Amino acid sequence: MATSWTERIEKSIKKSRRIRGGNYVQLATVDAEGRPHCRTVVFRGFVDLPSGRTAMKMITDARSDKVVQIQHNPLCELVWWFSQSSEQYRFEGTLELITSESPDFQDVRTHQWSALSDPARAQFFWSNAGLFDPQVDAEGVSTTEASDPPNTFVLVVLTPSVVKYLRLHDNYAQEEAWTTPNGWITVPPRAG
Repeated sequence: MATSWTERIEKSIKKSRRIRGGNYVQLATVDAEGRPHCRTVVFRGFVDLPSGRTAMKMITDARSDKVVQIQHNPLCELVWWFSQSSEQYRFEGTLELITSESPDFQDVRTHQWSALSDPARAQFFWSNAGLFDPQVDAEGVSTTEASDPPNTFVLVVLTPSVVKYLRLHDNYAQEEAWTTPNGWITVPPRAG
């Protein structure tokens, strides 16, 4: 039996843990006009869903373009390249935005907020998403006192439906797909 993607990626993460940028992934979404948008985001760990599936966590600012894109179309693709082991994972799936208004996963959202460094938290208090605000730093906003995440802090959860794995040194490929009621099954790899 083939190794599942969750077992395999845990090994890949462990091999690359000390590599700067080893937790950077590329996330592609589509806007309302059908134009693709790809950006690098930080992988923040896994979360087990009530369905028994494993999802991937990232964060973003509620004011960012990707939030509007995800609200329009939650389908995405995420690519994770592990340079140490020459492995690539491609995830097709659905994104969910966990905001301050979301009924589920508030404990996960709050825990993720508390795990951030103060400089990372400060960004969510800037006047504009992604644009450095010297007033926030100059005024010394104490983000450590903000135990609850601000409304601008969004947890992004990717629930994969297809996982494609490629190991370049020997061209080994494996593809898994989520099916109901069977769960994850290995399917013949498609060229991609």
